[in-house]
Amino acid sequence: MRRVITVVLSVVCGALLAVVTNVATGVLPARLSPYLWIAWPLLPVVVVALAAVETRRAREPAPVGGGPAARARRVLLDRVRRYWITSVLDRSLHREARLQLGFTASTEDRRYPWTLRASHRDGYPDALDDETSIAALFGQLDHAVVILGAPGAGKTTTLLELARELLDDAEADRDAPVPVVLNLSSWATRRQPLTQWLAEQLTERYGIPSRQATAWVEAGEILPLLDGLDEVVAASRDECVAAIATFHARQPLTPIAVCCRDTEYQQLRTGLPLYGTVTIQPLTRPQIERHLDRAGPALAGLRAVLAADQELWEFTGSPLLLSIMALAYADGPAPQAGTGSRRDRLFARYAETMLRHRPHPAYSPEQTTRYLYLLGDRMRERQQSIFVLDLVAPDWSENWPLKDDDLRSRAASSITVGLLTGLCGAALIGWPGAAAGLLAAALTALGLAFAEYDSLNLIARWGQRPEDYGAFRTNWLTATAEAFTEVSYEPVVGWSLVAGTLVVGTGSGLAGGWVGLLTGLAYWLGLALATLLAMSVTSVLALHLYRLGPSGDAPRREIPSPVLRGRLRLALRAAPALGVITGTAAGLLVAWPRSGADGVRYGLLVWTSVTLYVLTAIALGPIVEQWLVRRRLAREDALPRPLRPFLDHAVQCLFLRDVGDGYIFVHRELLEFFADRVTAGKPRPRRPPPVDSIVLKDG
Repeated sequence: MRRVITVVLSVVCGALLAVVTNVATGVLPARLSPYLWIAWPLLPVVVVALAAVETRRAREPAPVGGGPAARARRVLLDRVRRYWITSVLDRSLHREARLQLGFTASTEDRRYPWTLRASHRDGYPDALDDETSIAALFGQLDHAVVILGAPGAGKTTTLLELARELLDDAEADRDAPVPVVLNLSSWATRRQPLTQWLAEQLTERYGIPSRQATAWVEAGEILPLLDGLDEVVAASRDECVAAIATFHARQPLTPIAVCCRDTEYQQLRTGLPLYGTVTIQPLTRPQIERHLDRAGPALAGLRAVLAADQELWEFTGSPLLLSIMALAYADGPAPQAGTGSRRDRLFARYAETMLRHRPHPAYSPEQTTRYLYLLGDRMRERQQSIFVLDLVAPDWSENWPLKDDDLRSRAASSITVGLLTGLCGAALIGWPGAAAGLLAAALTALGLAFAEYDSLNLIARWGQRPEDYGAFRTNWLTATAEAFTEVSYEPVVGWSLVAGTLVVGTGSGLAGGWVGLLTGLAYWLGLALATLLAMSVTSVLALHLYRLGPSGDAPRREIPSPVLRGRLRLALRAAPALGVITGTAAGLLVAWPRSGADGVRYGLLVWTSVTLYVLTAIALGPIVEQWLVRRRLAREDALPRPLRPFLDHAVQCLFLRDVGDGYIFVHRELLEFFADRVTAGKPRPRRPPPVDSIVLKDG
């Protein structure tokens, strides 16, 4: 009922706003003309009332039950299945090797060649026979397990097999929790409580509204399947385990599964207090030989290589390496490719074979491997397991910061704002309006340089924001007042603003006597306050966006990228609204010594200036910088433009997997291989300063 009342009040206030505006700017009968001034103070009152109603409506909690929740549940189930089962599990290296090499299935085949061994925390061990599913074993271990194994042993594949069966259960039973696959590598960037991290990941990775995600996590309706505990940086791994343990202690009935390499798990100070452990056993030589014999001619090349080089048998105990060897040596023995360790030469041979078998006319093998080197290096540096387009930043260029596109984008944005404001001003109020355009260009440049502004480097490092920003809540009134004070006391911005607006205001009223001086003072005061308010609100919006992060959508268009697309949507809503408020205030100041028509014209000029500034500072500036960066990387042949066709080619070559709006390497070891191939001794670009040194100046 309250929501209906709020909507009705919104409509009423909007209608009143239209009526008051028409009265203020229209022609009234002569007997009512003396009362025209009443409309001007009434106009900001109606605007403030409308803003208050809309703010109250925005703060009302969205429903988390009923129809919307049921639709969101179906969407989440569908996305988990598409992202991880269809795109990753059904296209695993093991299965792709069977398809490409023409394996013939037999009734004796198991789904995967490895063996699982389970142990309950009470001590009794048990081996998983061929008839027992991983979901049944998960139930026997009280729905709380750790999956351990060596690198490439099949931990993620086992986890995804569990996800497949749990998805089937959740689709059949509406009361069953929804299994969600997440990688823990991103947890260390902010080290949040697991409940909060899970909710944010549901929003970022799966596009679930934040309130709905939080409600689900707190109600135990999400079943976390957490991969990559070993990928959490060593310094934070024990803290991550403590966060998982705390979550499990608070929600002991919520099922959970965690994957980790067994070596890293043994190095933890304290293991996870879960009910059971599933350990993937290395392949034994009899298992491997039986697997090779059943494959028949499909693995003739691999059998020949193993017969010629007995030392290669050391790699066959890993299902991952066994599949890579099957694909790499599909054509039989050949001279060893690459340099370095035997494992590195194996990966190099795999890359060479896949690129030869699956060529692309637009990308040579040398270009493809070079692009993958850079991609792996930057993903490892930023502790990311999933690559999204927002990660591409200026520091990916080897010439950064010698050629900084950030400065170019700020300069281009400032000139554009000044040009558009000047043209509008000249059309509305003559030469003072053109002068206001020059001032707008200068103030935009100063605002982008000294006030709060998110460059592309900072946006790309959103995931590495300080952990206390996760709990940050925006009190818009207080935050705007604080930002207003900070911007006002910024020496360069403050004095430039006072001097510039004073020149424009004084020049506007030189020829008008006392009335002209009052008009000039009104021009100066209106433009100064509007500019200060625009800079202040922009700072608060930047912090608000920094807290919210990505929106979770997955558009195919590369520029603007998903995060910048979300910023643009917010800016398109906020900038005109702020322009109306500041334009109305400035128009009232000018209408007092002059006329209502002069006030309307000046209000339109201020509206144009403020709207363009907010749009530029929040979205258009970073979008221009993103275009310049992508253009520079393409000219340097560091990354192709467009990028998605190349990423899809890497998926076809079994280097990457597409997961929703992002891409992952088929295995962490392959990412490490490509990252290690960055040319030794080549100077790396200087890294940007840490995020907290950039952002916490406003904290």
